[in-house]
Amino acid sequence: MTNFRSHLLAATTLGVFLIAPPAAARTIQISFNATDFSDPLDIDNVYFPLIPGTVFTYKGETPDGCEVVVTSVTGDTRTIAGVTTRVVHDTAYESDTCTTDASALVEDTLDYYAQDNSGNVWYFGEDSFHCPIFTCDPSAGSWIAGVAPAGALPGIIMPAQPRNGDTYFQERAAPVALDQATVKGTGVTVVLKREDAYPPGTFTNCIVTKEFSTLENGANEQKSYCPGIGNVAVDEHHGKVFRSELTGVSPDALRFRTVPGN
Repeated sequence: MTNFRSHLLAATTLGVFLIAPPAAARTIQISFNATDFSDPLDIDNVYFPLIPGTVFTYKGETPDGCEVVVTSVTGDTRTIAGVTTRVVHDTAYESDTCTTDASALVEDTLDYYAQDNSGNVWYFGEDSFHCPIFTCDPSAGSWIAGVAPAGALPGIIMPAQPRNGDTYFQERAAPVALDQATVKGTGVTVVLKREDAYPPGTFTNCIVTKEFSTLENGANEQKSYCPGIGNVAVDEHHGKVFRSELTGVSPDALRFRTVPGN
């Protein structure tokens, strides 16, 4: 998912081996049209499948302890810009240990996705909340296509057929969110390093993207997406390198989610 949380596992090796040759960068430009979404909730893109009821858990060691991110594909929907979108619930926890206790909650986010008729997965926005000490306050990074900020449009979170060198906007909501991604490798083998990593721990035919924003110079993320699963690892570069890896995939998920604070 594009809003992977900060301060993740420090890594001396990335566990990623690029086997695709370099390619010239090219920008993908796809015009948004709500009529291109005949079955928007059937999100079966091989690198970004969203099946309601699935829960992904990611863990990463930080200088202060451990961060856990839980991503739940809910059964909820929301209509945005004329398209019915799937609601995905992200929660991030930070503590001395890898806990998901409510006392460790630091961020609570609802993301909105839909797939077009060509197989591209679009990102329609997020309702994001910072949660210090059992309270959740709206984040300045929240945006909804067609609502706020003025002129916000859906972006592409995963192309139907990602190719080496492809660059695309994931968020088009200036001045709040302008995330972009570039496909840095295809046909990649990704090796997870954690002892509790999701088995088998080695995944093939993956893609690796570099995600960045003109609003946050110098910071970027490398994400690994593997067939039939989606994101399995994130390496964040904010001066230091922090790494988080997939540790669990569960069939259980929240079936109904109320926006925090409502």
